[in-house]
Amino acid sequence: MPSTDLLRGLGLSRNPFTDRTAEKTNLDTTSLYLHSDLQGFTPSDQTYLLFGRRGSGKTTIRLQMQQAYAEANEHAVAAGNSRGHFMVDLCRPGHMTACLRTFQETIGCNDDNWDAHFAENWESSDMVDCILAFAATELVDLMTSPNSAEGRAMLERVKADPRGSRQLLVLAHLYAATDSASLAALRRSLLHKQYSTEAAVAAAAATTVTAGALLAARSDMAAEFMARPFEALWDQVSASAPTVGDHPRTTAAVVAVGALAGGYYWRSSQQRAALQRAAALQRSIRVAKQRSPALLAHLLRHLFSSHDKVEVIQRQCIGVSAHQKLELLTSLVKLAGYDSVAVFGDCFDEVVLLDPVQYPGAIKAFAREVCRNDLLNFGRLHFFFPDSRLALDLNTDKTLKEARFDRHFVRDLTWSRHQLEELANRRFVAAQRAARSHAIGTGDDDELWEAPVAKLGDPPGSSFADLFKKVKVEDFSTYIGRLQTPRELMIMMTEMFSRIEANPKGEITAQDMEVAVGKAMEQAI
Repeated sequence: MPSTDLLRGLGLSRNPFTDRTAEKTNLDTTSLYLHSDLQGFTPSDQTYLLFGRRGSGKTTIRLQMQQAYAEANEHAVAAGNSRGHFMVDLCRPGHMTACLRTFQETIGCNDDNWDAHFAENWESSDMVDCILAFAATELVDLMTSPNSAEGRAMLERVKADPRGSRQLLVLAHLYAATDSASLAALRRSLLHKQYSTEAAVAAAAATTVTAGALLAARSDMAAEFMARPFEALWDQVSASAPTVGDHPRTTAAVVAVGALAGGYYWRSSQQRAALQRAAALQRSIRVAKQRSPALLAHLLRHLFSSHDKVEVIQRQCIGVSAHQKLELLTSLVKLAGYDSVAVFGDCFDEVVLLDPVQYPGAIKAFAREVCRNDLLNFGRLHFFFPDSRLALDLNTDKTLKEARFDRHFVRDLTWSRHQLEELANRRFVAAQRAARSHAIGTGDDDELWEAPVAKLGDPPGSSFADLFKKVKVEDFSTYIGRLQTPRELMIMMTEMFSRIEANPKGEITAQDMEVAVGKAMEQAI
């Protein structure tokens, strides 16, 4: 579609200020303003905590970080060293909402009293459980996918390690949001060897008993030899209790009933203890839907001894503290072929139960539990919060001591007038270069416009300063100075383009710019 006269005169094929969100923005670094301490980002053990208002560029930074991790993973796979880093994306739509809804049901509250109950009950271990829920779901889906060669290879690696197999089975049944068929397939793959061993032992025992019975039946000498101890015992019982000897059938019936009752009671107590252990293990997890206690008890009976308490299972497979849980998860993904675990958390204000408008206390409590050194010290954590540290009450002495911000990368994203001007200029120039490159590549003379260029990559014709000439304002920077985020800048520039286009022969007045800035500040809330 041909460009409008306004865009043609500026050397553009599209308005470069219409992309309001990071997900819909081209991550070309030439069109973005990169803060100096974030330039050249590479995956590392550093923990990143970024705070800023909506539209301040947090998601753009997060996508660039994830892109760097994806490229590092591609290089690792190409080199054959490993599968790279296992990425936990808490930003995936619906994941945090599902976890918090389950947590809400577990603590027994509703939307009306959610703010207060959440602040009282939420802990950093619950946050880590959200991470484990994502990781367990991803691992199960990948390893049980019939068309995934990578998943089959990972499953074989885990299957070769008994402790890793046990850990994966427990995590999958406690945390994974998957279907019963996938869990059944995982059990068949990882418990097949154990089931075979038990069957062999049972078959050998049954064969031995049967052979002994047949031998005693066919040999009088063997039968007499085996009967002697029982005859001696019966004589002693008859001498001490004549009534028993006088009524052998009644005695036999009573003994049989007592044996059956004792066996039934023992079996019932074992089943009850197994169900109680399974329920106690699930009780500590408040962000994942609980499965049938009978299914989990059946699994634990094959993985652990009946003497192993819940604390033992937690220490070996799940962990107790936030750091220990992440350490055990890391050991599992390393067994599957990865190098480490990298966690990304963003867009928390888009989670219904963390909406800062409806639940201002919930988002503060959430941020406070994330900002604990026990969790942050793990490394490779990247969290982005929808407001400043001051607004989230994270500048108190207690929080500063618990978080140890001095040990991690912590930044409040704020934008000055000069940075916003630089960002607008970068957007404008990058769009000009993209339009010129496309015109030369297609050979369309109508898109080459009249402005000559020295070489490919140079902006064609009008500069960003020429755009300011169309605005009759004493100082255009004064209006940009009233803005605080890049999103507000995009809205203002889009409105300015619309007003210039509506008055192609006129000039924008100060009143027009005042309206544009007002709309930007209103719509970016």
